[in-house]
Amino acid sequence: REKRKALELLRDGRRFLLAGHVRPDGDCVGGQGALARGLLALGKEVRILNPDHPGHIGVVGSAPKQDMGGNEAQYRVAMLKARQELAQMIRVHVATTSRTKIEDRGGQVTRDLDMQTQLRSIESLSLERARVINEWCDPETGELYLFLVTPR
Repeated sequence: REKRKALELLRDGRRFLLAGHVRPDGDCVGGQGALARGLLALGKEVRILNPDHPGHIGVVGSAPKQDMGGNEAQYRVAMLKARQELAQMIRVHVATTSRTKIEDRGGQVTRDLDMQTQLRSIESLSLERARVINEWCDPETGELYLFLVTPR
């Protein structure tokens, strides 16, 4: 059911913003590129966004046009969404590590690689220092997008 809904969105949509995650890796960028290529082949308009601001953690929040309150209300809704997402991101930081032993053909261990997985709280990050460094509005739909960052 969810797959059908996703396919309908891809089929029926005309304009797409493919947003990646913080510090996008090859999987992120490659996935965006593959999806963008497929959408472009279908005649869709596609934009790719990888919000990264060195030394900061950033998110994009968005809000549709508001029936009441105008642009100020739309800005507040987009800011609220961005701050909620940023709060989730700074609450927990994941560090991944695993232990691997590399053996030569004779079975002798030639190298140890250490990696661990742990969760730790990031207390030093603060929403109070978060700021909008970019904003844009979709001229067709009126959707407002805010790029919010906070120092690491």
